[in-house]
Amino acid sequence: MIPEASTLEKETAEARPRVEVKSVSKSFTTKNGKVQALRNVNIVARDQEFTCIVGPSGCGKSTLFNIIAGLLDPTSGQVLVDGVAVKNGIAGRMGYMQQKDLLIPWRTILQNVTIGLEIQKKPMAEARQTAIEYLKLFGLEKYSSAYPASLSGGMRQRVALMRTLVMGQDIILMDEPFQSLDYPTRVALEADLLDMVRELKRTVLFITHDIEEAVSIADKVYVLSKGPGTVRDLRTIRLNMNRESPIDARKNPDFHVHYAAIWSQLEVVTDLKKERV
Repeated sequence: MIPEASTLEKETAEARPRVEVKSVSKSFTTKNGKVQALRNVNIVARDQEFTCIVGPSGCGKSTLFNIIAGLLDPTSGQVLVDGVAVKNGIAGRMGYMQQKDLLIPWRTILQNVTIGLEIQKKPMAEARQTAIEYLKLFGLEKYSSAYPASLSGGMRQRVALMRTLVMGQDIILMDEPFQSLDYPTRVALEADLLDMVRELKRTVLFITHDIEEAVSIADKVYVLSKGPGTVRDLRTIRLNMNRESPIDARKNPDFHVHYAAIWSQLEVVTDLKKERV
């Protein structure tokens, strides 16, 4: 039994499901035999929710995201976006931001932000104007003619985030996008991300191995088990209901309650004890 599922469903009954992962399992065939990465995973992300997925290394988080994005087929089960199976081509409606910024070094910051719009065949003048508006929102307008090599890691990730948001998809998949950043920069970007997805009314599925990050930004958190990954827990968080910042959320007394509950569901503690024996 998932502890808080009934409470969560009651609170979000009016919000329609946007992404539904239904009984998804995934196995790979290797030279050493079959390896199961995911087992019977069920996840729902509702409209304008910020949903985090956490789990230990090797639990299949990135495999799951690749299935949701339509880059991998599940061995069994299915993913629905607005009720339509991803395999039917709906995946193009979702934005996908990966761990690395993947900025193109020979294009300026403005040109990096517009690249997706160019692929969509948007008129260049319209693409540039849209990109400039996002640069203003993120405070990077003065860097529009700069190249990626001249920017800090945090600024590069802001550009990557802009490049994802500017495409207009209202469902965003984010695979540990702030993992490589120092703590102050990561928290600042978490705040930027929350502000943007609230203002733009986006639905977000966010993978992280950082429990603190998940609790401070998520409406709800799914906890995956050690591989083969399956859902061990689902917790309603919602420390940002009144538009608090991630720093404010970390100061909330309930933050530590959620943190401890999620930590207890991970198998890291057990593994560490075994190593010391």
